[in-house]
Amino acid sequence: MAGTSVTDPLKLGLSGLASGIDTSAVVDALMNVAKQPQTALSHKKDQASARSTALGAIKAELNGVKGLADALRSPGLFANTQSIDSSDTTKITATRISGSGTGGSQIVVSRLASSQQRTYNFTQDSGTDTTIDFGGGKTLTIASGSTIDNVVDLINGASASPVYAAKVSDPNDPTGNTKLLVLSSKVPGSGGDFSLASGTTSGLSEIAADAKAHAASSWQQTFDYTSDPSNPSTITINGTDVNIAANSSVDDVVNAINGAGTGVTASKDPNGRLLMTSNAAGSGGNFTASSTQLAAYSSSAGLDSTLTNLNAAYTVDGGPTRYATSNIVTDAVPGIQLTLKAASADPVTITVGSPAPDIDAIKKGVHAFVDSYNALMSDLSSRISEQPVVPPSTDSDYLKGIFFGDSLLQNIQDRLRNVVSSPIGSDPSLSLMSQIGISTGATTGDGAVNQDSIAGKLVVNDDQLTQMLTNNPDGVKSLLGATVGTAGFAQALDNALDPEVQAGGDFDTLISQANSQVSDYADQISDWDQRLSNKQDQLKAQFAAMESALAKSQSTQSWLTSQIAGLQANR
Repeated sequence: MAGTSVTDPLKLGLSGLASGIDTSAVVDALMNVAKQPQTALSHKKDQASARSTALGAIKAELNGVKGLADALRSPGLFANTQSIDSSDTTKITATRISGSGTGGSQIVVSRLASSQQRTYNFTQDSGTDTTIDFGGGKTLTIASGSTIDNVVDLINGASASPVYAAKVSDPNDPTGNTKLLVLSSKVPGSGGDFSLASGTTSGLSEIAADAKAHAASSWQQTFDYTSDPSNPSTITINGTDVNIAANSSVDDVVNAINGAGTGVTASKDPNGRLLMTSNAAGSGGNFTASSTQLAAYSSSAGLDSTLTNLNAAYTVDGGPTRYATSNIVTDAVPGIQLTLKAASADPVTITVGSPAPDIDAIKKGVHAFVDSYNALMSDLSSRISEQPVVPPSTDSDYLKGIFFGDSLLQNIQDRLRNVVSSPIGSDPSLSLMSQIGISTGATTGDGAVNQDSIAGKLVVNDDQLTQMLTNNPDGVKSLLGATVGTAGFAQALDNALDPEVQAGGDFDTLISQANSQVSDYADQISDWDQRLSNKQDQLKAQFAAMESALAKSQSTQSWLTSQIAGLQANR
């Protein structure tokens, strides 16, 4: 019996070739119905997972509130301390480092400590490496061919370097092309004094006039010089003769002296006179100079100084000037560290208060607790009041209202409200948190209902709290639970929350149960994956068999029709 098969032998996924029905769409529709139990399990799994996560977050909030309440009962919070105040913090700030006498001290800062600074001409050496020797075994090697920028980077990048380096333009060069190397001590005051070892540092020559260094000065003598146009002459310095050629200028004399090693440095002053400066600072650097070509013009003796103009200078209560190598001073006022920030002729008053608890620190702790408590109460109220979506239409809808009317959360809120509002301790004169300014406030006011008060949120009356801490610090300490051996507010709150948040408590149990549900639902969902796969294969096989049967029936019908047509044609 001839016929044509339409059973999709190439398995192209074509459906309904015989029946004309989109059997693939029918299978999909039937599978969507079959998947509904698995989809319900997926939503339950998501709900259990969300509940576990939320319970963990709530437990963390409860522990946070509990920890801040425990901080209020710390004896250290109420330990006596001393307030420190500066009348002008732009000039001096003060910090307590130990016990200090009560009262005020007037500080006048005439000079801040600054770092020693030296300026050098830099000559690049393209042939050999050179060395910067700071003395004391501290050296840096400059590679041959290094530029002044390379030297700056080398010094600033070396942790052992006692100085910072910078490149500046030479103010005497109007073109701005000449650059100078400036070295500044990392340590201010005389404690940061440094110098480059003589004769061991090549490529650098100091510009002495630009130095910002010791207050000790060197001997100086200034002379009018008269040149002998015909005859050579001699200048005797410290017993050393310096030969001067006939017709020498002041510049020639300067060069001759500086090349003779006499212990002085010669230069020409702005008026063209010959200036000699001792190479040794202080009174020990005195020298003599004589010649028929020299006439003394002026001289200044070298001065010694046990201090330097780099040190900070200040007075305390009109006393003698004191000096410090740093702008951070610890011996001006006993027990107080001063940071000098600006020099001024006006005194700055540093006031040290009497020993007492730090009211600001206690109030800060109270506000931290209240803020955390209010955030917790708001979160609990939001979760308890959020209603489920009926019927849910999106994945997020299924996660709404999972704590709606939750008795555990409601019970926690009730216990917290009770702890805050109930009498604490055995002192009837101070047993309520509201007596120190911590309460839910008024439920009405200005004609409006205070929803925060109704919700049990706390407010702090700062003025009342300050007054109680000032007038009765021991009473507040006892009420909050910071008195050893006396249970107060912190202990009462701990007792209210411990059953829930302690290890193995209610929250750990509920979280464990939720996690077990998540695991169970995951296993059931996995089982359904196999069942649905088998169901889909079954439906596909059934519809394929139906299509095959229809195709055979259609083939038989077509053969019979052709046979009948043939018989009629032969009549």
